Amino acid sequence: MKPSSSSFSNLRRSILAGLGLTLLAAVSFAEFSPVRAQSASSLRSSSTSIRTPDFDETVRWYQDKLGFRLIGSQSLVPGRRAVLERSGFLLEVTEVDHLLETTQDPHATGNVAATPLPVISFLVPDVDKEVERLRKAGVEILQNPEDELDGRYRTAQIRDNGRHRIELREPIDENGFNAMGR
Repeated sequence: MKPSSSSFSNLRRSILAGLGLTLLAAVSFAEFSPVRAQSASSLRSSSTSIRTPDFDETVRWYQDKLGFRLIGSQSLVPGRRAVLERSGFLLEVTEVDHLLETTQDPHATGNVAATPLPVISFLVPDVDKEVERLRKAGVEILQNPEDELDGRYRTAQIRDNGRHRIELREPIDENGFNAMGR
């Protein structure tokens, strides 16, 4: 039996509510922690949604290449939808029969334009190691690891199996300390 649209929405709301409590606990813990990776005011959203005409391939790519796990999926009249999770981050993948037109990216290959800006940004403990692992797995690297000008993050950009840019971010403090453990 397929879940109804309302049961899928309820599942998503429950997951987001749970993540909100987890985030609140993390913020509370960070207030008393001797090492704070980010201030409470700099916390960002923990979910996003992407659209793709290659639904099965995209869901599999995020599972195989980035380690997401499938929480649930649903077939709807206009297409399918899946919710994936990685380290508390939710990704909703929606199937579409066409994509909105984007401007041509100079890094685009095979007449497949990429989004001009990253649509997803992940914190990783070591950007250099993650990029090397993804390169070996055949993932397209759009930007090799480099420190941001303000020195707070080391970043790199990759492209998923389609059109979406993904930013990998390694937090570092003013002393070059990586609070994620590197």
